[in-house]
Amino acid sequence: MTSSSSSSSPSASANVQYLKSLDAVRQRSASVYELGQQGRLQHFALDETKIVDVAEFVISLITRDHGTIDSVPTHGRWRSYCVTIDNQQRDLISEHVAQWRATDVSQWECARRIIDLFVVSVLIDAGAGSQWKYQDKQLGILTRTEGLGMAALRMFESGVFSSSPTNKFQADAPALTRLVDQQLLDGFQVSEENPLLGGSNRAGLLRRLGMALNQQNRYFGGRCACKTHPPRPGFMLDYLAGCAETPQTVGIDDLWEVIIEGFAPVWPASRTQLDGVSLGDVWPCGVLNTNTNDQNNSSADALVPFHKLSQWLTWSLLEVIVRLGGFTVKDTHKLTGLPEYRNGGLFVDMQVLKLDGKDQIRGLAHPQAKKVPLFDGSDPVIVEWRALTVALLDRVAEIIKQKCCALGDVPDMFLGRVLEGGTWKAGREMAAELRSDTKDPPINIVSDGTLF
Repeated sequence: MTSSSSSSSPSASANVQYLKSLDAVRQRSASVYELGQQGRLQHFALDETKIVDVAEFVISLITRDHGTIDSVPTHGRWRSYCVTIDNQQRDLISEHVAQWRATDVSQWECARRIIDLFVVSVLIDAGAGSQWKYQDKQLGILTRTEGLGMAALRMFESGVFSSSPTNKFQADAPALTRLVDQQLLDGFQVSEENPLLGGSNRAGLLRRLGMALNQQNRYFGGRCACKTHPPRPGFMLDYLAGCAETPQTVGIDDLWEVIIEGFAPVWPASRTQLDGVSLGDVWPCGVLNTNTNDQNNSSADALVPFHKLSQWLTWSLLEVIVRLGGFTVKDTHKLTGLPEYRNGGLFVDMQVLKLDGKDQIRGLAHPQAKKVPLFDGSDPVIVEWRALTVALLDRVAEIIKQKCCALGDVPDMFLGRVLEGGTWKAGREMAAELRSDTKDPPINIVSDGTLF
């Protein structure tokens, strides 16, 4: 979908920049939610009286698993590597860092390495499907995001993403651009009996990541005097150090610029475009279209940005930058909740959102649908659902804040703790209770390996 406006228009440039911003994610989703409050949605009915039930359920999980909200870690890829082995809790990331430090690897380089790992791991973290499994020698059988994360770690440990003869623990442009599909499929243990949704597309994402690293030298070229090291995601740490207003203090917008601009070439060119610029995870939403002559919802005003993988990556890298890089990051409240199927499924399963009957029938008629409606990621149902999810997560977080932080002592990155503690877990547990055979969400999305 391409806008017909001239690429030289100043307003068009402003629209592109706005739709890439964090503010736009929250504001456009809020606009969809307001229409839901007025009963003017096209695909869902909204019942706000049930939101408090969701918040209470999430609080019960936080209490069960963490005690208090301030004890909940923030949502991020690091959590996938905090595991139980032989009845012992282990943090595989911290273990790697300790091993590297013991061999005189600097703390800064350790942070770069974990950034390398997390960037690769998040980019290939789209929905795996209910049939795929990963067999780990230490952890046994893993599925979905835990399996994808562990497979990425094992490939990282074996040097799949590194071109360096002296350091296999990195991801760099030469190795990523040369990556062939079969390397990734083998790393994921894919076979006819163990199918992974969008496996080859994931490899394509990583090859485009390698191209982005080469093209975006400003962010990923590093600052070494010899200028012989290949571009790596981890070199963003050096770029951020140059952005610091005061030593080791940056704003979330500095990190967001690296991710939304630096990784822009990663996203498929077939995604939504405005004035020749590929916007990534941005979609037309019919309910926002006020122009009755615009049947394709191609107006910039009818587009809703989500940037889900980019935000998932931002949440994940924040922890590395703060814990290992020693940075302070300001304005993290600008990040939104993640509009993916666990968070969104929670609101459907707990009857905050009800899918329109005609859409239910249409989704069940999809040739690949099984027991729940299935839609393509670009389908208007999915776009509206995701926008509502972003807005509802804010409302759930606000209720939890009022109930759990009555004295006004709100821990930092509060929404990230709600997601982890949390809404994502609640969505998964609710799905397992209601659909124990598949544990699928109440609405399924056709995964191409690049969206969710």
